[in-house]
Amino acid sequence: MKIKRGEIYLVNFGKKYQSELGKIRPVMVLQTDFVNDNLDIAPFKSVLVVPLTTDIKGGRFRFEIEPRDNLEKNSELIINWMCTVDLKRFVSDKPLARLSINELTELKGRLDFFMGYFDY
Repeated sequence: MKIKRGEIYLVNFGKKYQSELGKIRPVMVLQTDFVNDNLDIAPFKSVLVVPLTTDIKGGRFRFEIEPRDNLEKNSELIINWMCTVDLKRFVSDKPLARLSINELTELKGRLDFFMGYFDY
């Protein structure tokens, strides 16, 4: 399976536990394509992702994206829920959609703030 940063896939998080995610939901691949391109030889096939929700709330740690391709509803990336999932949790090998370069650039600013790389 070949995945790329910025692509959106469905992932099965399984049963919800406490404040962790649950169910099948879309995620955006966040990790670098260098790692993505080498998953077939990596001992651990994990992928850093940012989950999406259709429960639009806004805020510094959310990033709204409009429907496109096979992503049918307005959604928000929930930056503070980024997590690592095993590649086997991906429901299909085809992306639902992809973020544009401009969206990835804007998202980077929010990620930098969340990670504490600089203050607004």
